[in-house]
Amino acid sequence: MNSPSTVQKITEGAHEAADKIADKAENTVDSARLYANEALDKADARVRSLREDVQPAIDAISNRVHDMAARGKAAASETSAQARDKFQEYSEKTSAYVTEQPLKSMAFAAAAGAALAMLLGRRRD
Repeated sequence: MNSPSTVQKITEGAHEAADKIADKAENTVDSARLYANEALDKADARVRSLREDVQPAIDAISNRVHDMAARGKAAASETSAQARDKFQEYSEKTSAYVTEQPLKSMAFAAAAGAALAMLLGRRRD
């Protein structure tokens, strides 16, 4: 049979082997963490670099869009003002013509009404 010293030696050897395996596993985990952290740091640096590279283009596009929107708004406002002025001008000319030529104005209105009535009457047939 085995003497207590042999069993004790085997037990100590098993503990030492288990400790070595645990140390190697711990070292492997630490190395994996280190590599993962380095990879994440590199990826973070790349993302920041890309963001820094792209940001001026995004800012330029944003500024151009705002500028175009402002120009479009100004053009719409100007066109609206021009249309209002033209409408006012034609309204004043029409009022002046009706005041100066009331009979002709009534004749034109009657002719236009008759023509419209004829057109609408034909469409129903």
